[in-house]
Amino acid sequence: MQKVLVAEIGSEMTVVNAFGDLDAENPLLLGQGISRTTLRNGDIGIGLRFAVTALEKNIGPVSSLGKIPFYATSSLSSQGAVQKGNVQYSPDSLGIHEIWHFVQDRILTTPGAITQAAQLIYEEVGDVLVIAVEGASTAVYSITSRNDIHQKSKSNLKLEPIAYQTIEEDLGIFSNALTLVKLIGENNIKERHGQGWKKLLKLRPETPEEVALSAELTDAAITTALERHSGRLNNWVSGNVASLEGRDLKGIRWIVGTGAALTQLPNGLEIMKQSIMKKTDAMFPQEGIAVLLDRDCIMASMGVLTTTFRLGAWQLLRESLGVEN
Repeated sequence: MQKVLVAEIGSEMTVVNAFGDLDAENPLLLGQGISRTTLRNGDIGIGLRFAVTALEKNIGPVSSLGKIPFYATSSLSSQGAVQKGNVQYSPDSLGIHEIWHFVQDRILTTPGAITQAAQLIYEEVGDVLVIAVEGASTAVYSITSRNDIHQKSKSNLKLEPIAYQTIEEDLGIFSNALTLVKLIGENNIKERHGQGWKKLLKLRPETPEEVALSAELTDAAITTALERHSGRLNNWVSGNVASLEGRDLKGIRWIVGTGAALTQLPNGLEIMKQSIMKKTDAMFPQEGIAVLLDRDCIMASMGVLTTTFRLGAWQLLRESLGVEN
């Protein structure tokens, strides 16, 4: 069996996904290994090796890491695709040089990889919105052709690119949770989760109390991030639209949730649907949309593999979203 590894290096967690037979009829997600990102140790290679070790405990040896195809995504830089040999942050300060012992191809930023996966959905299905909830941020990606409609009309709407992303670095569920608590109201949090609610903040919530707090913060993160990303109509004059601020998302067909903070919750899909129902403005779709959860949390990995293994990536992504062939 041909194996491929993809490391997703976040500011809080590092995940290594193993895939098999990506160019065959039935590609497989073989397993995942998870570790804390060792950014604070000054060497992210340590966390990467821990994640590989955790993976091998689940699926057995993955063969020589110097020979097996190994790709990576990283949220530690937001400057676009980072090619091997052209890294945009200091290898000496972060231990990036350790990755070169493993990675056989380019490193993409995590936003870049998710955008590529969203582009794959757009090409196969149509307009798509992706919400990625992580411990340190919440990001929204939209790919929509609505701008073509506006361009052909005589409206005075400001044109937006087909693909667009907003990364809200103040809306993390773990490391930036205080922002969300302020949005919800700390008194409300104390009423529902007790005076010691801070002790319930966990990167990987396990107890019912921890899950409940994480779920409430996730709901607030999605609601706020969507509000910041989507558009609104301004200045109606004689029944004509004078201006549009932000994105016209009325053509969205799929809304996809991903990110470790969201997908690890047992009620992640319900939280998404609850948050989306709060969006009732004119620039957001109100019907005919599918709300889907990346249950295996592999969307970034599929994005980085799209160029080489498009068919396999699309099949595995559909399976993770619970979409039949």
